[in-house]
Amino acid sequence: MVISLVPKGVAQKGYQFTHLGSTQTCQKCNLLSVCVNSLETGSTYEVIQVREKEHPCLIDNSMMVVCELKQKNDKISVRQQKYLDNVVVTRETIDCVEILCENYDYCVSEKYSKTTKIKILKNLGKINCPLNYQLVLVEGEKITK
Repeated sequence: MVISLVPKGVAQKGYQFTHLGSTQTCQKCNLLSVCVNSLETGSTYEVIQVREKEHPCLIDNSMMVVCELKQKNDKISVRQQKYLDNVVVTRETIDCVEILCENYDYCVSEKYSKTTKIKILKNLGKINCPLNYQLVLVEGEKITK
């Protein structure tokens, strides 16, 4: 479980988001360590509990709500081959320039920007790639050891 701040308009149990990092304005905030630094860039989180405490955001003067979050498994693309659940593989970067492709975020991720070891938890099926890469979408997690 992670404690962080979520915009009041979306702070509800079950809401999911991918943390994209901070802004220059965030660096000036005294809540930086709770709001931004407690989250891993590129990871997806789900709100599991909303607390009552609110804080103003320096970016747009909106209110942020303290929430308990659960990190979700990542959905990422990998080169197609036979994958078994719970296998650890090395994921090579995928060079893609098709930024309007519906699968772009699965292929190009800051969290998985270089050669990375991942544990594949579940194969989610083939991806239709406009560049003709043979890819599959998997649910997985980054191995940091």
